[in-house]
Amino acid sequence: MRAQKRTHPLLFALLLGASVATQAQSFTEQAAAHIEAGRHAAAYQLLSPQESERAGDPQFDLLLGISALETGRHTLAVFALERVLAVQPDNARARAEIGRAYLALGESAGARRELEAVRNQNVPPEVARTIDRLLSAIDRAPDIGKPSVAGYIEAAVGRDTNVNSATSLNSVAVPGFGDFQLASGSRSRSASFGALGGGINALVPLNREWALLAGANGSARFNSGESRFDTTSLDGNAGLVWTRGSNRVTAALQLGTFEVNHDKLRDHSGATLQWQHTHDARNQTTAFMQHTRLRYDGSNDVRDVNRNIYGVGHAHVLPGGQTMLFGSFYLGAETGQKDLPSGLNIAANDVMGFRVGAQHTLDERWMLFGALAHEVREYGAIDPTFLVRREDDLTSLSLGASYAFAKQWQLTPSVTLMRNDSSVNINEYRRGVAQFAVRRTF
Repeated sequence: MRAQKRTHPLLFALLLGASVATQAQSFTEQAAAHIEAGRHAAAYQLLSPQESERAGDPQFDLLLGISALETGRHTLAVFALERVLAVQPDNARARAEIGRAYLALGESAGARRELEAVRNQNVPPEVARTIDRLLSAIDRAPDIGKPSVAGYIEAAVGRDTNVNSATSLNSVAVPGFGDFQLASGSRSRSASFGALGGGINALVPLNREWALLAGANGSARFNSGESRFDTTSLDGNAGLVWTRGSNRVTAALQLGTFEVNHDKLRDHSGATLQWQHTHDARNQTTAFMQHTRLRYDGSNDVRDVNRNIYGVGHAHVLPGGQTMLFGSFYLGAETGQKDLPSGLNIAANDVMGFRVGAQHTLDERWMLFGALAHEVREYGAIDPTFLVRREDDLTSLSLGASYAFAKQWQLTPSVTLMRNDSSVNINEYRRGVAQFAVRRTF
């Protein structure tokens, strides 16, 4: 009986590697042919499914970046071309294409930087002429951009398990006095609701670096069967924006009012200062300061505080450009402005919290999002009724999806769960809100 011939393992590995390499070369050659013939959409459809496996191959990434740019996927083009330049910093074609991508995204400074870097290289005359035309277009852009206005209107329906953020207890124990029964309005109430909201923001450039900003937002919520907890709010802001390179600083003043059942509960005013630094197309860091004066009406003025918050945040886009992770941390204090007759100030507290989340784009229409937030408040004074120092721990979890069913129209179903634990049990509550919103942007 003849022995069957066996392929040597090393030879088999070489043959397999050659087969894979040939197939990969075939894909890139097809994509290059599509691009050469102006069939950029066909090239992108051919390359895009392979991105997770072949990202990092400069030849593949260059072709993907060009096809993404030519089909209007400017951010994805930047991601792919950045990978090329990470391993081939002298790749003139990649640098020229990323300059075009930055220009399409409105980042004139980045576009000029990349295009000038290519122009200084020994490029063919036709390439040099193209770059000169692009640089000339940037030079001809007016120093002062056009004012822009953006806004939205939104309607929502939903169900709230605790419209008044109140305890579910029927009674509470007061030291020295025993148990006290709570009135229905002091206990948690559930209701279906409808809501309306809208806002508008304007930006007026003064020169290449400075711009004026102003905005206003309003919302109203109507609870079925629990109209005593209907709410309305109005907010406005105005300020200045300074932008240079990858840095952006915003300073603004804010005013607002909040009503419950058509009676004003409180006003607020204050100022914000924010610095934003864009490291690259995938990373952005923010630092912020907020000062807010909360002033309550009538006998509620013992809750008046000045709130000062300081925080930092960061956002990171994962490779592929479909998923963004973000997080922030803040701390500060609320300084009470009114004392009880006993001299106690029950409103003052220290604040610390964080928020983390993510959003993932499934396709051109669907996006998923989620966020987890936690805040701790430690009050300075002993509560005069319950004879303990109050400390609250508020945790919230939000999950939802957004569906762009038409241009500038979105449907957003979402669920938010909240839990507040407190050393004073009357301040403990659980709350769940499910809603379905439709938004029109303009």
